[in-house]
Amino acid sequence: MVVPARGPERLGAPGVTPPVQPRLEAGFIAGLVSDYCADRDLPAPSSARIELTVLDRSHALPASYAPGDLVSASAAGFAGGSGGKLVSSRIVNDLAALRADSATAGLSISITSAYRSYASQVSTFNSWVARLGLATALQRSARPGHSEHQLGTTMDLTSPGWNGRFGNWATETAEGRWLVENGWRYGFVMSYPLGSQDVTCFSFEPWHYRWIGREAAAAWHASGLYLRPFLERYVGG
Repeated sequence: MVVPARGPERLGAPGVTPPVQPRLEAGFIAGLVSDYCADRDLPAPSSARIELTVLDRSHALPASYAPGDLVSASAAGFAGGSGGKLVSSRIVNDLAALRADSATAGLSISITSAYRSYASQVSTFNSWVARLGLATALQRSARPGHSEHQLGTTMDLTSPGWNGRFGNWATETAEGRWLVENGWRYGFVMSYPLGSQDVTCFSFEPWHYRWIGREAAAAWHASGLYLRPFLERYVGG
């Protein structure tokens, strides 16, 4: 399967001031399909807060969607290649706090990937198909429209000296261990943790963190749920 490219459109006016987050309230979604590991392109349910959008192998963003508030991660204090990555401005304050506090702890976290357009995800997914075949690629990479990176609130992270792309960054590095323990305090949650594949339908990605806001992340942490069922049950709609 080779996915054809479609160019995105940027929606909304750019901005750099994160909006005030409304109070988190439960909002169960009755309309999502139960067999969401099936590969299809159903519209992702709308959410008043885009960072809480449920994305999986069945539910997708339109090719035209792009955040209207993208800024460089340098706004959060990242430098070099990390600083050039694009993120939604709504995550900047929490990302800056995460970076600063991890640095105070003697750690060095960098960003390998952040916002990806629909068209960029076409290339990413097709490269995995070429390397691993379609069946494995579907577990290791999201099809275009289904990637959390398109939201602008998701990043792949790494640290100096770690090059085990298929290893366990969450246990093999001090930075990964710190993120597991503390990421949620800044609103960042690992989307695809170890042992979650039957629920998330994607392979373990210890470097893949999605921002859902501090209040939602605190509720997620208390729930004991994986991120996808948490978003569906508590904060979607």
